[in-house]
Amino acid sequence: MKNMCTYRMVVFGLLMVFGITSCKVNHSETTQNQLADTKVSDLNGLQNSQSNAISPILVGTNVWFINPSKQVWDLTEQSGVKSIRIGGHAYDVNMPSKAELLDWVKKIQSIGAEPIMQVSQYDSPEAAADLVTYFNVDLASGKPIKYWNIGNEPWLQNKKPNLSEVGPMVEKYFKPRAVAMKAVDATIKIYGPDLCYYIDEAINDLFGGANDISGKIPGKEYYYCDGISWHRYPQDTNINLAYEGIENFRESIVKCKAKVDSVNILHNRTGDDALGWGIGEYNAKGGPQVHTWENGQMFGGVLDLCMKYEATYATTWSMFEHNGDRKGSDFSFIDGAHMTPRPSYRHMQMIANNFSGEYIDGKSTLKDIITFGSKQGSKISVMIMNRSDKTVSFNLNLNDQKVSNDSDLVQLNIDANTNLSYNGTMEPLASMALVFDNGKIEKTVYTNKDFINELPATQSVLK
Repeated sequence: MKNMCTYRMVVFGLLMVFGITSCKVNHSETTQNQLADTKVSDLNGLQNSQSNAISPILVGTNVWFINPSKQVWDLTEQSGVKSIRIGGHAYDVNMPSKAELLDWVKKIQSIGAEPIMQVSQYDSPEAAADLVTYFNVDLASGKPIKYWNIGNEPWLQNKKPNLSEVGPMVEKYFKPRAVAMKAVDATIKIYGPDLCYYIDEAINDLFGGANDISGKIPGKEYYYCDGISWHRYPQDTNINLAYEGIENFRESIVKCKAKVDSVNILHNRTGDDALGWGIGEYNAKGGPQVHTWENGQMFGGVLDLCMKYEATYATTWSMFEHNGDRKGSDFSFIDGAHMTPRPSYRHMQMIANNFSGEYIDGKSTLKDIITFGSKQGSKISVMIMNRSDKTVSFNLNLNDQKVSNDSDLVQLNIDANTNLSYNGTMEPLASMALVFDNGKIEKTVYTNKDFINELPATQSVLK
């Protein structure tokens, strides 16, 4: 980096090239069909529903690669992401300078996103505390950083020891750094240990087990760790990410939420002190899989599950790397050929820009269709993803009416406690966001055809 000596620049550069392998390796106008049979009714009289609150920083990404260009930062801002993590393997081994970190933090905060700052598992507790002092006491960027990580993928970085050894290994470095960091600012939230996947043995040990890091720091009213964080990159190249990829995440997410709930009961953690969870990194296996339509719909499905099971954040890996060349370690959400947002970006954008307030689960009579929603005040947002290669006509009811197979139309249900309904048609391999508010519908449609032709989503307003 520009503020490091030459030797450190070389070492960090090599780590940038080789360190990211981790668990990643092993449009124009709406068509007539899309507008056909559209019906809107009874947009008034909306009532509140009982559902999960959506985290305001849920949709996020990782900044990775020295000095991202202005175009990359601008596109990242336009994506609508609410959080950006500064972390990864190379940062763990050789932390960037304060000047570099400050530059990134200022850029992240300037676009309205929340930084998530990683400290090293290898540097001293004093070094971790010094970074908290710099940002949260000295207020180097003008605003404190709330969310922090300690270390990155410890099992992998330590040459994959027996899984029974991970808990003691993490506890040994995690607790001293957490103590030092919270002595500087007890209000920060520390998530960890950012395992390269949801490793049951390690999680069970570290959260409520023999090497528990989820309890209170002795003599204090605050805790070592405030959230379970882990990563996921489905490794099978022969799966359809829009189907099997989503299911690959589901098991880990369900287990994680159950673990969080049990630990909160164990330690009587409630309110702001309640243990949370987040995904620090996620994507497809590698460049060829990342640059696909189905990866975008997998992102939509992962964020659906994260809202449903109350994640704090889900930060994809990453903004831009490897020149977006669609090969091995290209995990960008921007394609490098023409700096065009990929389907992963577009699905993140649709959710970040439209979903807030309370999450509402969805039902569909066709397994190829995923639907879910949210409600904030009078605004109701609905996502519909057609994963099939066939045109689908559907009926959407935004109440608790039972979904049935009595109609030729696919029946969709989002229980928003209103009589609003909508009939429509979707192209094959298409995703649609509908926002109902003030007697009108804002409609965003993005299709596989748009992806192939490097076109943005189509937006329209229906009254």
